[in-house]
Amino acid sequence: MKRVFPLTAGLLLPVALIAQDTESTDRDRSMIVGFLEDNLSGAGRDIRIEGFKGLLSSTATMEELTIADETGVWFTLRNAELDWSRTALLAGRVEVTRIAAEEILFERLPETTDEGIDVPDPEATPFALPDLPVSIDIGAIEAERVRLGAPVLKLGEAVELSLTGSAKLADGSGATNLQIERIDSKEGQFAVAVSYDNETDVLDLDISLNEGAGGLISTLGNLPGSPPLALTAQGAGPLDDFTADIALATHGEDRLTGQIALRADPDPDAPADAAAPRRFSADLSGDLTPLFSADYAQFFGPSSTLTAAGVSYPEGGFDLDRFALSTRTLSLVGSTTIGADGWPSAFSVSGTLESPDDRPVLLPFGESRSMVQQADIIAKYDVTRGQSWSANIDVSDYTQDGLAIASARIGAQGTITQQSTATSTALGAIKARFGLTVQGLASDDPALQAAIGYAPAITGDVYWREGEPFIIQSLEARTDATRASASGQISGFDTGFEFTGTLGLDTPDLSRFAALSGLDLAGATSATAKVNISPLNGTFDIEAEATGTDLRTGIEQLDTLTGGSSDIRLSAKRDETGVTLRPSTLKTAALDVSANGALGTDTGALNLSARLDDVARLGVALSGPLTLDAEMAHSGADSPWSARAVMNGPGGSTATLSGTLAQDMAQADLDLTGSAPLGLSNRLTSAALTQGTTTFNLGINGPLALSSVSGQVQVTPGGRIVISSAGLALTVNRAVATLNGEQAQLDFDASADTGGSITASGQVGLGGALPVDLTVGLNTLGLSDPQLYETSIDGDLSIAGSLTGAANISGNLTLGETNITVASAGIGGGGDIPDITHLGARSGVTQTRDRAGLIQTESDGGSSAVYGLDVRVSAPNQIYVRGRGLDAELGGRIRVRGTTADVIPVGQFSLIRGRLSLLGKRITMEEGSITLQGELDPILYLVAETETDTLTVQLITEGPLSAPELTLSSSPELPDDEILAQLLFGKDLSEMSALQAAQMADAVATLAGGGSGLVGSIRDSFGLDDLDLETTEEGDSSLKVGKYISDSLYTDVSIDNEGKSEINLNYDATDNITLKGSASSDGDTGIGVFFERDY
Repeated sequence: MKRVFPLTAGLLLPVALIAQDTESTDRDRSMIVGFLEDNLSGAGRDIRIEGFKGLLSSTATMEELTIADETGVWFTLRNAELDWSRTALLAGRVEVTRIAAEEILFERLPETTDEGIDVPDPEATPFALPDLPVSIDIGAIEAERVRLGAPVLKLGEAVELSLTGSAKLADGSGATNLQIERIDSKEGQFAVAVSYDNETDVLDLDISLNEGAGGLISTLGNLPGSPPLALTAQGAGPLDDFTADIALATHGEDRLTGQIALRADPDPDAPADAAAPRRFSADLSGDLTPLFSADYAQFFGPSSTLTAAGVSYPEGGFDLDRFALSTRTLSLVGSTTIGADGWPSAFSVSGTLESPDDRPVLLPFGESRSMVQQADIIAKYDVTRGQSWSANIDVSDYTQDGLAIASARIGAQGTITQQSTATSTALGAIKARFGLTVQGLASDDPALQAAIGYAPAITGDVYWREGEPFIIQSLEARTDATRASASGQISGFDTGFEFTGTLGLDTPDLSRFAALSGLDLAGATSATAKVNISPLNGTFDIEAEATGTDLRTGIEQLDTLTGGSSDIRLSAKRDETGVTLRPSTLKTAALDVSANGALGTDTGALNLSARLDDVARLGVALSGPLTLDAEMAHSGADSPWSARAVMNGPGGSTATLSGTLAQDMAQADLDLTGSAPLGLSNRLTSAALTQGTTTFNLGINGPLALSSVSGQVQVTPGGRIVISSAGLALTVNRAVATLNGEQAQLDFDASADTGGSITASGQVGLGGALPVDLTVGLNTLGLSDPQLYETSIDGDLSIAGSLTGAANISGNLTLGETNITVASAGIGGGGDIPDITHLGARSGVTQTRDRAGLIQTESDGGSSAVYGLDVRVSAPNQIYVRGRGLDAELGGRIRVRGTTADVIPVGQFSLIRGRLSLLGKRITMEEGSITLQGELDPILYLVAETETDTLTVQLITEGPLSAPELTLSSSPELPDDEILAQLLFGKDLSEMSALQAAQMADAVATLAGGGSGLVGSIRDSFGLDDLDLETTEEGDSSLKVGKYISDSLYTDVSIDNEGKSEINLNYDATDNITLKGSASSDGDTGIGVFFERDY
């Protein structure tokens, strides 16, 4: 359909030209040039015509014609002239007085284009040979300069030529003259003068080629060394007595010479006016080795000959009395008799390929090196001896590029029959059974060997009778891994070669093709199809079924869809009305797809329905079924496709696509709307947990590219976002992303459960380097860790640059009242729980631990983007540090610079005031600070100092905010326990009572928190195995000390702040039996026997 208008216009153009005024030059330009440019241009073919004049007269000229693609101009025609007869065209004749051009520049081949999709016409086009005019007469063809760019002939250099000639064809007679000459630095002439007169039967032939070294023909022909080349073919006379001499020479020496001759052979008994048979002969010989690589000298040897002789008959048919071709290694002879009906009555062919010195023969064809030890051919048939015929080719020890065949046979046998009808028309039939068998096939490629095995074979039975279809009774190809078969008939030899029949393919073990395909293939497939195909017409009608069992490709997302049983049903046809897809299906255990439709130039409709049982099969961190229903239609060649698709996915997510698509898919006008639960993202990442609904309303208007997308994506107000790592829970007030081309405008506002809010606005680019320009506002945003801190933040941050790694984060933040708690812990605690290895953990357990941040994974540091930092954090005061007896206020400013991969903090929060309370004693802090280090982990440093009568004491709290440690120092220097005894009681450690020891332990617990350094020092100084201070719900405290008296006897003593005491003894009598006893100052006693066993 696309070609109908240009074709019709082309047929009507000559009529229109005759009717037009010959003086309307301006109108030529506006109508004719525009018509030619518009209709001749196409993909990769932008045609421009300049200086066009006179097409409405008998002489048309053109200053320049160019053809360009996306890269530029690739063809130029300059100063062209056409002198022709317009009226002769209407009579079926092409009469041209002169066609001439000053320059023809063909610089390169055109580039292909990817714009849109080149969709073929849905309708099939019947096969037909082209119609030619009745006669052609071109008086002169002239081109002063023809330039062929280096890329055109792929010679590595451009070629420049001049061209002159003429051509005439009419009433069965014709003459052609053509002269081509190199006009660049190389020597070369090519001349053709051929004429034939149908009335006199005279043929005049004169062809000559002469070129110097490095010439065009010798280079294109890959002749060794590209030698000087000369070729002549000359002959003149009636066909009843015609001889043509042929000679081919290089370096001035003949390489191939000979004659082709035709001679009348009249029958003396025939009437005088009867046409005589005509004998033909050919005799060519020479040394061809200089024309081929030296590797082929063994094949050709010093002399190669080709001879043939026979006779042709005026009523049709011919006898080839003898045909012989011989080289050093090849000998091939034969003869045949072909009747007027075109059927043979006899043929005989025999030949051998073998080296006289018994070496393998290198064959002189193909790009690969093919060698054979020996090959034999024999074929014979003689109707006088019966209807049977046979032909065999046997090959031994064949090798080619890592492939070796020990032996192979191509064999055929059958019958040829003839029958005369009432009208004396001879009808013939041929029947054949043929086969290709291979033995000992070996390949250097294990993948290829596994796929085809060691003995592939092809067999077949065919039958053909003249005037009837060609019957394929059976055709089968087998390897160790697969079996392909066909049966049916081929008809319509003059209308498109139509095949009707059945095809089959059975592959029981796909794993044999795994290495060859590069995929981890496994499983089995079987397919059958009933088809009607006409390749030349482009028509087909197919009904196909295919099944698969446990199919695997090694591609996880695909394998999850094809496990178990797979079933495909395809029913489709293409004819002059278009393509029809009858109901067709694809079914697996996971997937169910059905489709149908019809496509023509004037109308088209397609329908698709699909269901996937679980999207998790696609490798995404989501689960749940997915359904899709889609339909497309168009109402004409110039109308777009109208499309609508509805998808329902996991968690109640929905999407609807509707709109139009250009038929070449280059332009679209589509709307995409839908919604999805925010909670779906929880399966993709543990960084933030979400709850709520997101909706989207998008449009695509223009090319199918990101730049054509516009619309909004938003979160319904009330949605929840929990960032557990920051202790932040947000309620969404507004969250909208507005897409416009290749960028998204963000508008975000959310309230925090801890107070305050966070906002974000700006643009994010969606293509290339993902450019970003965002402002984040923190409005008295509350942040807290119940065990460590509570604060609020005000300020703005800007993120500008590229999200791929060139962005910068900057801004100013102000901290509100900040309370930092220095965590307490029981004295003598066991420390951190060591890493636990989870054996056989189920997926749900692993997912929960991952979301809780308990699974540490090593990440590739090079895969994360690195951003620049310039953030100022200000807190003039009201940073309170409390706990473990501390009560301090700090303030100051910190500037965070560097990058996210190398943080460089500058500044600190410094002590404003503070004290340390210990057993009623208040010790003033002298200095203190909070600083930041590489990963923004705050470091606390506080120094409290006091004096006694004999000592100056410093208590230093230092370390990460989450786990600072206490150290003691004194002047003069004393052990930690002595320092505490002097500080708290003004006496030596040896003079302390038990109650004072308990009080000191209580003070140590207050100071040390979870640290073990000071507690361990005291425990070690008393020689104890355990030292613990316990506090009851009433606030009473007690001190417990423990000690192993021997390896199996352990005792501990507890003393509370009222002076009451208790002693316990544990004695391990055996590995399983323990004796326990206790006594208290109240007089209570107890004893027990315990049996324990570990399983």
